[in-house]
Amino acid sequence: MIPTSSQQTYTDLLIQYQPKPIKTEQDYNRTLTVVEGMMSGELTEAETALFELLVLLIENYEEHHYSMGESKPVATLESLMHEFDVEPISLVGVFSSVEIVREVVNGQRQISQSQAESLAKFFNDHYSGLSLKALDFI
Repeated sequence: MIPTSSQQTYTDLLIQYQPKPIKTEQDYNRTLTVVEGMMSGELTEAETALFELLVLLIENYEEHHYSMGESKPVATLESLMHEFDVEPISLVGVFSSVEIVREVVNGQRQISQSQAESLAKFFNDHYSGLSLKALDFI
């Protein structure tokens, strides 16, 4: 990709934003503002690289300052279903019936290893940008 006058190189972006580990709440809020601003448009390859770096810095800060402990597999599944507007019927291929999907979501049944692998594949295949693993569901 050849930078045009409207496109900055990754080096230009690094110089402009000077990303570094987030140590204070003020740094955290400033970085969040930058990332939120980047989410409103299409990004160039260089902007995408900077965006991913900033997200990693935010996640690192949040992990150390806002740790919520281990998430439960059911909570992960519920969150993904809600975020991507996935109806239980869409997961019949993973669980074999809508009833089993409902039992899993209601905490009446655990997610098996093969179901966890299928869930990760389902969400990764249908929603770009995700990199879920079976461990996220067990």
